Amino acid sequence: MKKRIVCLVMLLLAFTLSAQTSIATTDNFMAAKVNPAAMGVGNSGGTTFLGTYDEDGFYEDIYSIFFTSDNFAYVLDQYGRNSSHRLAISAPLADLVPNLYIGTSWDWNNKHFKSGKLSESILFRPADFLSIGTVVNDVFNDEKNYDFGIGLRPLFMLGTAVDRLTISADMNYDGEETSKPVVGLQTEILDGIKLGGSYNMENETFGIDFGISFGNFGIGSTVNADTENEFSSGQYYLSASDKAFRTFIGKKKNYFLDYKLKGEILEKNPVQKFGPFKFVMSKGKTLSEIIEEIEKLKEDENVKGLVFKSGNFTARFAQRAELKDAFLDFKSAGKSIVFYYEGITGANYAFAASIADEIYLNPIGTIDLKGISVNMPYFKDLLDTLGVDVVNLKSHDYKTAGNSLTEDHMTDAERETYDALLDDLYDEIVMMIEEGRGDKLTKSVQQLIDEGPYWNANKALELGLIDGVIYEDQLEKEIKDNYQSAKIVKKYHNNLATTDWSKPKEDKVAIIFAIGSIHSGEGLPGKTIGSVTTAKAIKQARENKCIKGIIIRVDSGGGSALASDVIAREVELCKTGKNKKPVIVSMGGVAASGGYYIAAYADKIIAQPSTITGSIGVIGIFPVFERLYEKIHVNWATVKRGEHADLYSTHRQITAEEKKIAEDAIQHFYDRFISIVAEGRNLPKDDVHKIAQGRVWTGKQAFERGLVDALGGMDLAVKEMKKLAALEHEVKLVEYEGEDADKSITIGMKASSLIPEGLKTVWDFGSKMKKLDGENYLMILPVKPEIK
Repeated sequence: MKKRIVCLVMLLLAFTLSAQTSIATTDNFMAAKVNPAAMGVGNSGGTTFLGTYDEDGFYEDIYSIFFTSDNFAYVLDQYGRNSSHRLAISAPLADLVPNLYIGTSWDWNNKHFKSGKLSESILFRPADFLSIGTVVNDVFNDEKNYDFGIGLRPLFMLGTAVDRLTISADMNYDGEETSKPVVGLQTEILDGIKLGGSYNMENETFGIDFGISFGNFGIGSTVNADTENEFSSGQYYLSASDKAFRTFIGKKKNYFLDYKLKGEILEKNPVQKFGPFKFVMSKGKTLSEIIEEIEKLKEDENVKGLVFKSGNFTARFAQRAELKDAFLDFKSAGKSIVFYYEGITGANYAFAASIADEIYLNPIGTIDLKGISVNMPYFKDLLDTLGVDVVNLKSHDYKTAGNSLTEDHMTDAERETYDALLDDLYDEIVMMIEEGRGDKLTKSVQQLIDEGPYWNANKALELGLIDGVIYEDQLEKEIKDNYQSAKIVKKYHNNLATTDWSKPKEDKVAIIFAIGSIHSGEGLPGKTIGSVTTAKAIKQARENKCIKGIIIRVDSGGGSALASDVIAREVELCKTGKNKKPVIVSMGGVAASGGYYIAAYADKIIAQPSTITGSIGVIGIFPVFERLYEKIHVNWATVKRGEHADLYSTHRQITAEEKKIAEDAIQHFYDRFISIVAEGRNLPKDDVHKIAQGRVWTGKQAFERGLVDALGGMDLAVKEMKKLAALEHEVKLVEYEGEDADKSITIGMKASSLIPEGLKTVWDFGSKMKKLDGENYLMILPVKPEIK
């Protein structure tokens, strides 16, 4: 009786994943020991302590510790003074056969690593109801043995609750004979409550395991006994998992999620390389991560809505448009969105107004709604004072990227360009506010913008800009009253463990991020576009037979003409070379000048109406420090062979002949630029010239002029790729960076975040020019408008 009570107590203390041990069905943390191939399923990540007990109590010196990820694991097994170790890796082979995984492990005792044993494993799950596993133990030993397992989910015939009941059978073959099977049964009657058992026909013993999942954490135990019901031993474990498993404990329904949307929204977190490692330099979610999370929230029937508390964030116009579409899609499922602000910027107000059911403001909160502007510094007088001259050669007057260094005011061509841009962007802001709150406003949006900003919350309420004036502690009551007793929840487990055995077949499409300034050499993903790495990424994707197409996400104001041409050539080869692949360019906030050059050969170009693009032109910038050197008493002397050996030297003024050489080069590069656009866009060259000449366009204007094929975001790019490549299955985007995979470690800070806003334009321009050191001929965009 005492022994049975001990077993019962251990069962009642169990809280976590079920300790399944079949090589065909185990895909939790135990996969590292049972079948490493199963780690590739994605449920094994985390840290686990596994202890042992018997009728005399717990063993302090017999335990195991698991450190696991989805494809790598280290397991320490301690037996008194002796220890054994296991390193295990896994990899999916979906490119060859869907739902096929392989694994490898290396086991050694104490410090004898070199004399360890190698094992190989396979897991194949062709359907949601069938799983097959094989492990070859001690591969290089003549006495190696084999484990085989099969798992079935008989409820598949019912069409629902397929994963609630699993049966398994495992056998071992030692080269001479096959053991009798170990049959197992696993059930999950309620979410997170698992009860299982197994019977070993060979030695006539049975085991029982029981668990209750807490989501990402829990405790569990197993009990082993013989056929005489004699308790022999058991194991218990504490497991902290990377992914959340189903649970009925603390499960919330009908709630609003406190969604965090702050900081800068990036296309891709920039990285810094140190040797073989990459360090991610920004914290927060990327645009694609946010959109993916919103799609999951839309499908979660427990989430009634989202609430944003002081959710001021920075993003490009086009990025806000993609976010707006994602949140409106979320609302199409009958869900709601509420904003609460203590102070809100103009850009964030337009965004909130376009998607919110209600907007609340603190009693002394403000709405900084006052329009959109371009602010451009000019340094000619400063440089004159210092004795610095800058030669600014450009293909056309509208190519104004160097004007801040050579002018003391905004030129007519600049002003014309910015006026045209602001007209489109202003119209979009007005449209966003009108679509979301037009029926609540007491005045036109244009008049409200002209009368802004708003420092009086009650005045903003009277004008219909907001729906209430409250403190944050009153927000939950408002939501409960207005949305049928819904509560606000701060955390959401969006990284869920998979319960499906078989994943649907997917068509792989490469995604290549071209973010930042374009320059020669190697780039940093999410930060700069290097011609070597970006061209290599396109080439790798083109030559991979498993890749059906390529989407290039461009967010760049351009840079080096040479580097742009190198990348464009690789895009062209996707059309004309071997292993042809369709290419679609999805433009982000900016894809202008060199950013448009690398897009020109794509089969389709997609942009948001507010994307900044065009700027088809070339500039050459040459600084001259002759007067400065005179001021600081630095004398130069030159000895040369060759008439132009000291061409563009910084210590003397450029000659008329040298200027002519540079101007001819710029016209040559411009002619090549419009020729490539004409060829890529299938337009007459003269027509391209008319809309080029350095002019900057919004995505909407570019669409009207044939520079863009469609207006939309990444979702439209994926849909168009399915048509172009005739894809029959769901699209899986596979990122290519043009370099070997390595480690990424989040440290969460951007260097430029410490720069005062007033100097940001100077900093950005200086940083870009530093990266372009040695590049005389450039294709870059002058400046990007901001909402004020």
